[in-house]
Amino acid sequence: MAEFDEAALTWRLFLVTSGICLVLFAIGWVTCERAEEKPLLAVLGGGFTIDHNSSEIHYDLAVREIRHLRHGMIIEADFEDPAGNGYYVVRERVQRWRKRYSLRSPPVCGVRARKRYLVMLRVLNDQGEEELWSDIIYVSSHLGEDVMPEPPLTTWPGRDLSPHTR
Repeated sequence: MAEFDEAALTWRLFLVTSGICLVLFAIGWVTCERAEEKPLLAVLGGGFTIDHNSSEIHYDLAVREIRHLRHGMIIEADFEDPAGNGYYVVRERVQRWRKRYSLRSPPVCGVRARKRYLVMLRVLNDQGEEELWSDIIYVSSHLGEDVMPEPPLTTWPGRDLSPHTR
């Protein structure tokens, strides 16, 4: 009967286990995603919202935090004015308990169907002086301003008077 060498078996088992651990560590190291390479925000959706009751069109943009943002930082969206008069700037302060933010522009005029409009998304420091991250997206509308209904002339309980009839 052959003699059982426990020390040699233990040594071989240690070498095989160490080799497997090194291979798995190398695979993890190569495939891991660095935190500083991830964007700060992800765009969940965006586009134009048409309010038929008030006959207004707004930009709407929904974003989600990917990396942790400090309380007090500023999320800024610059929406291109469809009428060609610059940008509408909307700012929202980061809060500890929120992970999703909705940015909405004031009413816009001059929206044309199937035209791409520029939206610049930025994250600024607490004072709003230093840009920490930025991204550019484009949104388009399926409907133009020419198909907007006229604002209603009558009111009902719970509805403010239309700004067009004052």
